[in-house]
This record gives sequence, structure tokens and C-alpha cells, in this order.
Amino acid sequence: MTMKATLSGILYLSILLLAVHLSGFVQPRQYTAAEALRQVKAQFQEQMAALQQRAEAYERAAQAFQEGSLSLSDLQQAHLSARKAFKTIELLLEYHDREAVKKYLNGPPLLSVEPKVPEVNIIEPVGLQVLDELVFGNSPQAEAAEIARLAVAFRKEVGHVKAYLWNAPLQHRFVFEAYRLELIRIFSLGLTGFDTPGSGAALPEAAVALAGANQALMAYLPLLEAQDAALAQELRMLMADAAHHLQQADDFGSFSRLEMLKQYINPLFRLALEAQEALEVELLDEVSDRPSALNFRSANIFANGVLNASYYANMDNRALTDKRAALGKLLFFDPILSHNNERSCASCHQPGKAFSDGLPKSLALNGEGFIQRNAPGLINSVYAEHYFYDLREPNLERQVKHVVRDSREFNTDFLEIIEKLGQSHEYRQLFAEAYAGQPQYVLSKWSISNALAAYVSSLASFDSPFDQYVRGEREDLEEAAKRGFDLFMGKANCGTCHFAPAFNGTVPPYFQESESEVLGVPKAATGPDSLVLDPDLGRFASYKPIDQAPFYRHSFKTATVRNAALTAPYMHNGVYASLEEVVRFYNLGGGAGMGITVPYQTLPDTPLGLTEREISDLVAFMESLTDTAGLTSVPQRLPAFEERPEWDNRPIGGAY
Repeated sequence: MTMKATLSGILYLSILLLAVHLSGFVQPRQYTAAEALRQVKAQFQEQMAALQQRAEAYERAAQAFQEGSLSLSDLQQAHLSARKAFKTIELLLEYHDREAVKKYLNGPPLLSVEPKVPEVNIIEPVGLQVLDELVFGNSPQAEAAEIARLAVAFRKEVGHVKAYLWNAPLQHRFVFEAYRLELIRIFSLGLTGFDTPGSGAALPEAAVALAGANQALMAYLPLLEAQDAALAQELRMLMADAAHHLQQADDFGSFSRLEMLKQYINPLFRLALEAQEALEVELLDEVSDRPSALNFRSANIFANGVLNASYYANMDNRALTDKRAALGKLLFFDPILSHNNERSCASCHQPGKAFSDGLPKSLALNGEGFIQRNAPGLINSVYAEHYFYDLREPNLERQVKHVVRDSREFNTDFLEIIEKLGQSHEYRQLFAEAYAGQPQYVLSKWSISNALAAYVSSLASFDSPFDQYVRGEREDLEEAAKRGFDLFMGKANCGTCHFAPAFNGTVPPYFQESESEVLGVPKAATGPDSLVLDPDLGRFASYKPIDQAPFYRHSFKTATVRNAALTAPYMHNGVYASLEEVVRFYNLGGGAGMGITVPYQTLPDTPLGLTEREISDLVAFMESLTDTAGLTSVPQRLPAFEERPEWDNRPIGGAY
């Protein structure tokens, strides 16, 4: 860090502390935790009032633009001012009412459907991200009426949210949790440009968001000073330096996300946790038994266990026992589960290929053709809200039923499986031990499914060379991989769909919703079919009526790129044989960018302009995410069947 940056940071901090002092908050002999909380609430209310004023000014500007009495540049300035006012308050606004933020204030500019209703009710996107695309789009004059309508709606919703949250209850824990969530949001959504699809104002907005978050946490620094002066000083200086670093950033393409992550985001994430613990502010797991997607005890955004597998598997931590996972592992590799006793889960999910199978589409039962789609890898697959390429199954335990019943996969049912497993004394004993105390579930549809889910949940690890490097456990990383990460999270736009740290479609910072995308994948990589849209309807053709909205046609789950170096070929139909081919497809703007007609494509159809070296760097980064150590062992033997000795010759992992 330069002396100039440090001095600037000190100046920035001094101004903030002076402002706090002058407002009457810094009184060392009297300052209490209650006063810290009152200060944060006063800040929040002040920022809410400022946001309302900016929203009203934005509405007036949009109406004047529609009438022709305001220039486009002035409208854009009003838009950016409203966005900055929102970003200043984003910390607690998102924490208190994230549904309102997503639906009305700053949700992605994508069509959606109303959840939990029997029919398809399409919801048109509204809010600042939609306005960002219009105001900074190709024809804002032509969209003037729509801009004015959305600005009016935004102003109204800000008023509703302000009235609802003005006296919202606030706890110390909320402030610390909101701060750490905001760090994740800034890094994974802000700095990638996800939040600013039209204006490209990602860096200045990230600076505003961090300044707003820092302001809230600074209310606790006098208390922390009394408990741990060294920690308080370290946190104080790092907040100032991080804010200054973002304020000085001025080029989206060249900005180093890797430096920001290693030098500022991860250290702040750790120090905020240490401050919370030093002040004896309770953590979430101390006040709630419900599993949380994010592990608030993690000190690093890329730590092993930063996401809780038990949350996604719908199991409490006690259910993810070693015995259940070990039993599930035997079942996973045992072809006895299939009708012909020749196929296992491992037939299509092979450990040596990160639990994929290396085929464009997996082989069907008895070798009679192929199943509908490519077999995705299973490592870290637990970190999702829904499963399968078409997101048809929301429960990991129930995922196996689709395989069991499919005539091209296992072609059987649970009654047959239970009857066969019951003929093995060893299996009966293993089920009894794994589900002791639950005799009604021993060797049942549920226990079979649960054991398999426990094993799949255990196939989770953030311990790749990249993870080790950003955690400071590895001295260096290949320069191409470093450049590739910055491209992934910046110019190449990969990080706006493959969200860090899982690098899949599970949306940060709460990691409770999985996205699908319409990419326009062709039928073939070369030849005439390379410009023909693959006919697979994806999510639209799932059995769920709610997914039968037109914009879900050809929409597929955003899978993780972790271990992607081992899971070729790629896409739901295995059309691309290498990661280079995949990157080139995105570089062209997906199917629509190639000239294929793709209604509702969610991938921008404009070329990325990546050079050959940049394509190579992106591949190098994805290769640095390879991590299978300790996850790919195969059982030495399978349980015996005393009365069916012919079954004891079945191969581990299946015959094909």
C-alpha cells in the first residue's frame, strides 16, 4: 500500500470520526452499546429520508425528460444519484426487507413468475436495475414514457419501504451480519457489474456501498477500543484503506478484483467477525437452531464450510453423520439399486471425472441409446436451491426418485430396491446403525434417499489452488489464473451468472435461490446444426406448472465451474468438447450473438471482445478451481447377499 493511500485513508477516517464526535456520539466515559445501536438507527433513518428525496427528484427528472425539458445527461445524473442513495443504505435495507428490494427497488431486469400459486402469473421487473438498462440503453428517448412510469413506481415503493422500516427493530447482531453480507454483495454482485447492467457504474457504486457499510460498523469502534485496542485500530485502518482503494478505482476492465478480495474484502470479513466475538455479540447459530445457508462463523468468503451443506440438503447437522454418508457411499456405487443389477449412480457420476462421465449424454439402461442430457459433476452440487438441469426437484433427498423410476436409468421402484437390500444381513445392519432410534425408517424409501443425499452432501470442498491462494495458505498462483479470475469477475461477465464463491447460479449474499439461464446452446459445435437451437426445452418442460412460462423455454440451471477442467464435454447436451470452446461461445454472445433466434435469451447477445490470451487466461482460472482430494475414493467391497451369491459378483460402480 502506498503512503499516499494510507494518508488518504487516515484523512477519510478522521473526517468520519470528527463527524461522529460533533454529533455527540463519541463520549468515551458514557458511550454504551445501546448508544451505538441508536447511532446506527439514526443513520439508517437519515439515509432513508435521503433516499426518498432522491427518488422524488428522480421522478421529477423522468417526467421532465418525457416532456422534453430535460437533457439525457441530466436524467442519467438523477438516476445515478438515486442509485447512490440506495447503495448508501443497502446494508440494512437489504437485511431488513430483501424481498421488497428484489421485487420493487433493485431486482434483476428479468421476467419472473409469482411463486406458490397454481397458475403462471408473470411478473414484470421494476426498479433501479431495469431503469439502469433503459436510461443508459440505445434509445432512452423512445423509452421515455416507460422510464417515467418506472420512476413513479420506484418513488412510491421507496415511500412504502420507508414507512415500513422506519421503526424496524434493530439488534447488534443484525448490524454485524448485515455488514458481512454487504461485503459479499459488494464483491460478488457490485464489482462484477451485475447491479449496473446499463450504466456500468459498478466501481463508484461499490465505493458508496462500502462507505455506507463502514459508517454503520464504525458506531461500534469505541466499544471495541475498550475491549481490544489493537483489533479496533486494525479494523479502523482497513475500513479507511478499503474505502479509499475503491474511491480511486476508475476503470472497470483493469480493476483487480483479486487484489480487492485478498487485501480488503476477506480481511474485513474476518475482522468484523473478530470484532463481533470480542464484543460478545451473539452469532446466528447461538440464537437459532435453523440451519443457515451462510456460515457466519467462517472467517473467509472462500473458506471450506462458508456455505452449509446441511441447509441445502434439508438436514440438520446431526443428520449428516459419518455413518449415513458412508452407507450412502456404498449405495451410490452399488448396481443392486438398478433393475438389471448392472447400473449404479457411479455409472454416470464417475469419481475420476469429478463425478461426471465424459459423454455428451449419458448411456441409457442396457446400453440402449442415451438419456436426455449430459451428466453434471456432483462435487459442490449440493449448494443449490433446485436440482437437475431443469431445476425440477427442490429436495436433494428426492433427487434419487427421478433416477430410480426413469426407464432409461434404473427402471425400478423403491419396493424392489427395499426387497433386494433386505436380503443382505450386512445392509440391514448398516441401516440399523445409521438410523438407530428411528426404527420406522430403517431400510425404507426415506432412509435410502437420505443416505444417498448425505453422501452427495459430503462431496463438498473449497480447497482448490485458487481457494488456498486467496486464503493466504498458498504463496502464489499461476499468473494466467490470476488474470483469468479478474476477467471472470469483470470484463468477461462470467461472475454475473456463476456467482462467487461457489461459482454457480446460487445468488449471493444469502445463497438461497438458484438461477437458470437461456444461453441459446446449439445442437452441434460445427456444421449446419451449429446455427440451430438445441430443441431441449429445459426448465419449460419440467413437470412444474410454474415453470411453464415462455421465458423458461430452453432455460437451464447455471452449474458450477469448479472442477470444470474434469467434466468435459459441456452444456446440457455436451455440445462443446473443451473449456476453450465454451468461452468462445460466450465471447460471441451466445446463440443470439451467433445469429440463432433465441427468444428470451438472458445472456447478453453482444460480443465480449476477448482476445486469445484472455480466453486462455479464463481457462487457466477455471483449471485452478480443480479440487477433488479426499472426495473420490471408491469402496473396497460391496455388502454381501448370503442367499443370492450370484449378486456378490456385481462390479463396484456398475458394469457400464
